[in-house]
Amino acid sequence: MAVRLFLPILLLSVVGTAALAEDTKIFIAPSGEPFRVGGDQPYPVQKWFAGADKNGDGKLDYAEFEADFMRFIAELDVNHDGAIDGVERTRYESEVAPETLGGEWAAAARDAQDEADREVDFGGNDQGASTIKRDKPKYGKNPIGAARFDLLGLPEPVAAMDTELRGRISERAVRAAARLRFDVLDGQHLGYLTLATLPPSYAEGRNSATGKLRMSHDRGDNTRGH
Repeated sequence: MAVRLFLPILLLSVVGTAALAEDTKIFIAPSGEPFRVGGDQPYPVQKWFAGADKNGDGKLDYAEFEADFMRFIAELDVNHDGAIDGVERTRYESEVAPETLGGEWAAAARDAQDEADREVDFGGNDQGASTIKRDKPKYGKNPIGAARFDLLGLPEPVAAMDTELRGRISERAVRAAARLRFDVLDGQHLGYLTLATLPPSYAEGRNSATGKLRMSHDRGDNTRGH
């Protein structure tokens, strides 16, 4: 009975994700927080970054990254017991970020993007650190779930924090995940992140009409906010 009741919710989530992806630009932050904007607005990685960069200096250090990470996880902790349990994780997947339940992109669209990716220049600059190169995307050729919209290739970024395998994601596990994800993104070991040095998500590249990603001057406007 429980499975029968949950199935329509699951199907609606998957269908809703497909419809959303057609008309909306979607970004899923390292914490798992989804950001969605209309098709005529800049890709919402900028919206996440501007909100997390509290001092507005264009550099997201670990203290800012962790604070933003923990803020979102606290929002998921509906019963305020200091952990994300199975019910709260299900709510995240079905209501907060149904993109995590979605499948991969259609094969034809993926093949077209693979061709476009060959022409993408992943070089960039960091407002003075001109030798820095942006890492290539980490999503692989067949991203599923949230991996289509994030920077780390994680199909379900909240569930992935359960490294203790307890079915409950403790605050300690969350903080460990924040540290690990920051370090992965800070591949140049600068001690901070910038928009120019972050890898593009799969969706960011796929939604580009020309197959070319925004260069650093598009990502360097620190005046953008939520």
